[in-house]
Amino acid sequence: MITVGGIGTIIVVLLVVLVLLGNVLPLFRKSQIQLASGTSLKNPNSSTEGSILAFGSDEYSELVWLVRSDQSLDVYSLATGEHLQRATPSKVDQNSKTVRATVARVDDQQSSVLLGLEDGSIRVVLCTVDVSFASKSELDRELAEAIDAKGGLPVLQDQTVYRATSEGLIRKVTFTGAQYIEPIPVHSSAVENIDWVYKSDGSLMASSQRGAWSSSAADELAMGQFERQSGGLGSKPKQSVQIWKTKLDAQSSIRGMMISGLWDSIQSVDQTGRISRWTSDENGTLKREESYKTLTAQLSALSASEPLLGRSTFLLGNQSGQIEAVALTTSETGRELRTIHKLSCSNASIRSIASSPTQRLVAVADMVGGLSILHVTSERLIAKLDSAELKPDEQLRFSKSGRELLLCGESGVRRLELDSEYPEASFESFFKPIWYEGYQQPNYVWQSSTGSSEGEPKFSLIPLVFGTLKATFYSMLIAAPIAILAAIFGSEFLSPSWRGRFKPLIELMASVPSVVLGFIGAMVLAPIMRDSLFWILCSVALTVFLFLFAAHLWILIPSERSIPLRKYRLPLLFLIPPAAILLSGLVSGSIERWIFSSTMQTWLSAPEMSSWPGWFLLMILPSILVVLWLFSSPLSASLDGLSERLGLQGRALWLTILFCVACVCVLFLSCAIAWLLSGLELDSRRGLLGAYQERNALLVGGILGFAIIPLIYTLADDALQSVPQHLRSASLGCGATVWQTTIRVVVPTAMSGLFSALMIGFGRAIGETMVVLMAAGNTPLIDWNPFNGYRTLSATLATELPEAARGSTHYHTLFLAALLLFLFTLVANTLAEWVRMRFRKRAYQL
Repeated sequence: MITVGGIGTIIVVLLVVLVLLGNVLPLFRKSQIQLASGTSLKNPNSSTEGSILAFGSDEYSELVWLVRSDQSLDVYSLATGEHLQRATPSKVDQNSKTVRATVARVDDQQSSVLLGLEDGSIRVVLCTVDVSFASKSELDRELAEAIDAKGGLPVLQDQTVYRATSEGLIRKVTFTGAQYIEPIPVHSSAVENIDWVYKSDGSLMASSQRGAWSSSAADELAMGQFERQSGGLGSKPKQSVQIWKTKLDAQSSIRGMMISGLWDSIQSVDQTGRISRWTSDENGTLKREESYKTLTAQLSALSASEPLLGRSTFLLGNQSGQIEAVALTTSETGRELRTIHKLSCSNASIRSIASSPTQRLVAVADMVGGLSILHVTSERLIAKLDSAELKPDEQLRFSKSGRELLLCGESGVRRLELDSEYPEASFESFFKPIWYEGYQQPNYVWQSSTGSSEGEPKFSLIPLVFGTLKATFYSMLIAAPIAILAAIFGSEFLSPSWRGRFKPLIELMASVPSVVLGFIGAMVLAPIMRDSLFWILCSVALTVFLFLFAAHLWILIPSERSIPLRKYRLPLLFLIPPAAILLSGLVSGSIERWIFSSTMQTWLSAPEMSSWPGWFLLMILPSILVVLWLFSSPLSASLDGLSERLGLQGRALWLTILFCVACVCVLFLSCAIAWLLSGLELDSRRGLLGAYQERNALLVGGILGFAIIPLIYTLADDALQSVPQHLRSASLGCGATVWQTTIRVVVPTAMSGLFSALMIGFGRAIGETMVVLMAAGNTPLIDWNPFNGYRTLSATLATELPEAARGSTHYHTLFLAALLLFLFTLVANTLAEWVRMRFRKRAYQL
């Protein structure tokens, strides 16, 4: 049964690993792009058609509509190339027919077109595509039979595309018409460049169409907003237009533009690659806020430009075959344009760029017919086709789903399928700093939800790993000394009767559920710690000091009196913590005002105050170590000579005097180092300390330490008790004291068990969930400040895995976080076993 149980445990662990790997490996699967179909367009009357300026498609890629220079829209079936209908301006509007379009821009959702005309005006065209589903019984018998005969292929009838879906329904896609809005006069010469953003909201009774555009002519730049509202039966639509303009220098020649995501500014790029940012004012003019000389302007020349999803990043393609991403970032002086990404995708000049409407993917075509698919945020090449043989007149555009890339030219339309489910997933995006939009520099950021599809997902696991290690560090910093010293005291200094009462009491601490500990920490201890922070810290320091001071007072008692009083030593020890808390309550307020000139929380949040108090507190522990080293090694001979001259050599009074002198030296050394560091204008609040948050690492360290103390104590006590008694007897028989026997014989012999206890406690702290989830604040920050919060891997799994969309990048990234957590625990346990076996070999002869 033992054999079966061991083998079963190994199999279960391996199955867990396989499940984790099965959900992690798809993130790193290589992406592919391949030609799905190619269709020749059947033009019914090519003699009257103008050149193709832009094109769009429906959400299912059943229809494609071409925007031509004569302002017409030709609608085709993408599968067969059949011409379904043509939309032209109204016959009543005679003038618009004679004016040709020079440029056209289809909005990101492919539901409208903005035309730039030769006479300097612009024209909005609203496109409507009707999509509905029906069962076969609702269709004509002949049509249903034709659909069955075609299988999964489309059937055309009455300008409608019918296709059977996998759910057994029939999808009907119809281009119901194009609504031409009256031209809006903007410039005095032909429009050369435009950008267009459009949104439509509506209900059964009312609808609203809103759009923003930017346009440029020979010597003029304009930005405008368009709104059209219709509501009620029989009411006429209401239309409003607002335009801002500015004159351009004769040397300025705009080659591309981007409207911001908030529609409050535009960015223009000239032929050299220099970007200018413009904002509107109340006088109807555009004001240049800043001008930025890009890397394209410095090292090459502009050849293409395109806004990225969300319209916070402007993509520039240059003649060197590189893509440069420029975004508005934060800086010490405010906001400024900076290059945040640079991607190399070709050795030839970039011809055109297409941005995905669903992800931060771009398709880049070069002058030699090459095609590259890039993920901008991670600077990753997703797929590449060197032999795509793109024709010079072919335009690029992603489908509305973002899974297909359409290539449209006079000869036809080609559809490329992109197999890339997790383009934002890469080793760099998980473990290296990424420069995200709006950030001052590359950073590690975890932000799995953005609130909209245009947001930039951030999946850096470094903040979660750091938070896990931070939680473990502070909890072990508190729990390890207490548990190990308690185990040594209980095993070597307590009588068997007292130890029989003491050990079950500590082990009883493990019975408290972690969710209860987290609730107590978040709801009870956090407010107390917020209101009495320095009192608590002072109580801890005084408790340690009073324990040491009481030990020195005890050794001053003559042996003939201390031996009868030994049975009262443990009860007296339990009186020290309450005495320290009471004494701290009396003096902490005065000490706090003397050190900080205010409260500690105020000083932590006020960087203008002196940095000396922080360095003074942080230097106390290093000063203690320095003083101990000086007294035990370099100054030991001098101190022995002094004690001999004073006649105190070997006496307890001399040790007490040294203890008091050491405490004074620690205070003076801490003050001196603090004055030196503050004089160098170094501030501990810039990294080691910071603003106080109610749910912080110190709070969780105390609570989590309480949870792992019983585990470490029990294992450490068992390790100490397993040391053979004859070793203790031999040491005591040679004249060693109990303390010397413990430190030099018992502890080294039990070192393997003590280390294993620490590593098992380490693994317990790494995997803790509820305490961290309830009391740590759940802020994924990389900050050593003990008064700040954090987020761990386990807490992230508990909070986000139930809400993550199955199969998404977020979902699989959480499994990667689980795999990292598993590896941390595996490494900790493996290291503990390796050290235990090594120490066991050394102590085997004992």
